[in-house]
Amino acid sequence: MVDLRILLLSPRISGVGGIAQHVRQLAIRLRKMGNEVDVVSTEIMKLRLRKRLANIGYGIISSMKILGEEYDIVHGHNLPSIIAVSSARAYVKILTLHGVYSKQITLLYGRIVGGLAEIFERYILRGLDVVTAVSMHAVKYYQSLGIRTIHIPNAIDLSEMPREGERVSEPQITYLGRLSKEKGVDLLIGAALRGLRGLVIAGDGPMRPLIEYAARRGLLKFLGPLPREKALKILAGSDVAVLPSREEGLSTMILEAMALRIPIVATRVGGTVEVLEHGKDAVLVNANPDEIKQAVKHLLEDETYSRYLVENAYQKLIKHYNWDIIEQQYMKLYKKALEDRVSNV
Repeated sequence: MVDLRILLLSPRISGVGGIAQHVRQLAIRLRKMGNEVDVVSTEIMKLRLRKRLANIGYGIISSMKILGEEYDIVHGHNLPSIIAVSSARAYVKILTLHGVYSKQITLLYGRIVGGLAEIFERYILRGLDVVTAVSMHAVKYYQSLGIRTIHIPNAIDLSEMPREGERVSEPQITYLGRLSKEKGVDLLIGAALRGLRGLVIAGDGPMRPLIEYAARRGLLKFLGPLPREKALKILAGSDVAVLPSREEGLSTMILEAMALRIPIVATRVGGTVEVLEHGKDAVLVNANPDEIKQAVKHLLEDETYSRYLVENAYQKLIKHYNWDIIEQQYMKLYKKALEDRVSNV
């Protein structure tokens, strides 16, 4: 029986966000293996933080929350967790990166701020015992900064997938996730302006006012932020799932669409091109509204091609992105990190 005391740190563990789902499922799996697992998130601490202060606020308050506690493993997710990870009393300190932070900052705030974020990454990540990333794209980037980084991808628990879908549009072309520039949701509006009908968007983020405006104009249907169970039913009832990202780690929505056998249109970025192969299990396009529109149209019109793609995607998911596999990778990582720590004493 495994008996480690583990702390998982994540700003959120609820909702449809990929990081929240990853941490929530990891906690469940680790407990089933006999570990004592604490989770510290904004929901658990019952915090209500202003959006602009949410990350730094979570980092500071979570580090105070764990004062005096001791753990075998402290495992944070994404850079907002780094303050608590660094200050924690633990034998091993681990951070999982769900994308390339400095590139996301560059997209949002420009090269100068992005350059400062890269300097921050170089400095802060060197003090950890282990850094992991959910995509090889991120692994290679952080290794280029001189940070040893291990690849452990996102995963899906098939038992959580709904048996029935829900339709709210004809046709139903669905995007679930953060409403932000790096996710490319503005490109979906561009595709709608070029005649793509049936877009359904659910989520929240800084571009929400733009999406709401497009919905008022009748360009798309906006469902707002949804509970995960509801969001998955919408995805399961869809004709096409679309991910128009400009920067991406490894999208959980993509894995969910693969599990639900929904054909996928996605942009050729980040971890997406590691998971999906154009013409074999998805249609990959450039971050361009015209290309997105044409790819969706192709899938709607060619059911035989769509069935071919979804069956290949499903088989790939079972083989590589199943939580039954990923949980064992994390446990091996924990044990190896603890052994290395003991041998270096």
